[in-house]
Amino acid sequence: MSRCADAGWSMSVPVLLTGLICLGVVVLARWVLRQRYFPGRESFLYMHLASLWWMAAAALELATQDAGCKQLWAVMAWPGIVGVPTFWAVFLWQYVNSIRQPLLLPLRLALGLAPVLIWGMAASNPWHALFYGAGTAPIADTPGAPVQYEHGPLFYLATVYVYLLMCFCLAVVVRAAVVGYGVHRRHYLCFVLVTALPWLANFSYVGFGWTLFGFDPTPFSFAFTLLAFAWLIVSVRLFDLLPMARHLLLEALLDPVLVVDPQRRVVEANPEALKLAGLHTSWQGRALEHWPVFGPALQALLERQASEDQLLVLHSSARYFEVRTRAIERITRDGAVVLGRMLYLRDVTQRHLDALRLAEALAVSEERLRTISSLHAQLQEQALCDPLTGLYNRRYLDEFFARELARAQREQSPIAIGLIDLDHFKQLNDLHGHLAGDDVLKAVAQHLLDSLRSSDAVFRIGGEEFLLILPGAGRDEALMRLQALCRALAGEPLPTRSGGQHITLSAGLAVWPQQGNDLDQLLQVADLALYQAKRNGRNQVVVAADPA
Repeated sequence: MSRCADAGWSMSVPVLLTGLICLGVVVLARWVLRQRYFPGRESFLYMHLASLWWMAAAALELATQDAGCKQLWAVMAWPGIVGVPTFWAVFLWQYVNSIRQPLLLPLRLALGLAPVLIWGMAASNPWHALFYGAGTAPIADTPGAPVQYEHGPLFYLATVYVYLLMCFCLAVVVRAAVVGYGVHRRHYLCFVLVTALPWLANFSYVGFGWTLFGFDPTPFSFAFTLLAFAWLIVSVRLFDLLPMARHLLLEALLDPVLVVDPQRRVVEANPEALKLAGLHTSWQGRALEHWPVFGPALQALLERQASEDQLLVLHSSARYFEVRTRAIERITRDGAVVLGRMLYLRDVTQRHLDALRLAEALAVSEERLRTISSLHAQLQEQALCDPLTGLYNRRYLDEFFARELARAQREQSPIAIGLIDLDHFKQLNDLHGHLAGDDVLKAVAQHLLDSLRSSDAVFRIGGEEFLLILPGAGRDEALMRLQALCRALAGEPLPTRSGGQHITLSAGLAVWPQQGNDLDQLLQVADLALYQAKRNGRNQVVVAADPA
């Protein structure tokens, strides 16, 4: 940039011509901004902004007298050089397919990625010399002499990318010209010419070294592009086909369509709307609320509508319509002026009735499913849990122990089981009744649950018999925990409906794998230890002896 600041500048015919092309691009871009319903409008605008960038860089390269500054502006032109065919391809695709939706931000960023990358490759040429070779130099020693560029592999890579885009452009418009007819075909043939000429100019420069004013002729070919578009817009009425197409579409639609002015008077209606209302004459200019069959309902919908894209359901004479409204606006210098609204009515009677029947059937099915799921959950809980204490019963014991045994085998950790029996429980039942005994069982179950870790489990396996499974606990740890349970239970009375009752327990302890390889063996060993605790005077824990 410092070198360009000291470089001389001159005005010449090529510079003036390039400046006029830039001015034409600005005028055409400004015209594009005034068009609202133009397919590919945004891409068309981006394409001309890219061409303006290219033209401006070309004009500055032509005007400067310093060779280094010329190379700088040649590098600066690359975002425009790559951006023009990129957005031209998108515009042609959108125009041919009548796509008016604006480009999404991720797509814009993706389309701008290649121009930025190629620009970066050109700008970093002083470090790798793969874009322009060492032979790049002015063709003469005179000030302002054109620079002859020696193209490197990265330049040809960028050229291949641009040519692929141009081939896509030609394929789009040629296909459209083949399948089109009449004025449409002439439009697409004009697009073929507009697309082909800059490509041929660039190909002659890259392939054969042809130049204009000692410069790449491609930018100057845009003068033809501007003239071609001016002729298409003014003489051939390029974009005036759209209102005609919309009118034909309105007539061909099988659904009712109305157009109302700001006073809600009907100014346009297609045959289906007239047929639905039963009108043939004297309908134009009639207020919407005075239209037969559906006029008042539509009027009410318009008055309470919250947004233009809201879907509304209109039912009249046992028929249902999905109504969509769209404002018809004209863009002026002072802003958008609403000229009226288009009302599109789609008959969805059958779909609506089917949806109602389906919703009713789904509601019945969901209610049945909830009932079945609730019953299944209750049955499963009843099958696995003791109804009195809420503890797991013998049904769940095998599944739980098998899972914990598999984990213990993987982790090489012990499993302790404690077989517990309440002392003199039969005497308590005889003295205070079975209801008091049930209270004791529930209180003991809660006492055991409150003393367990999250990984432990307690089961009720008999009348007053409980089984504790302590994964990861060895002999000493399990003995200490069971003795603590025994002391805590004996230390305070349990509340029952017959008053506080003192209760004690006896327990037999067995540990896997020392006292057994499976649950049955461990239960037998723990049972023997439990009987030993009973014989020793109860209210104690006995550890099973290791087998010989």
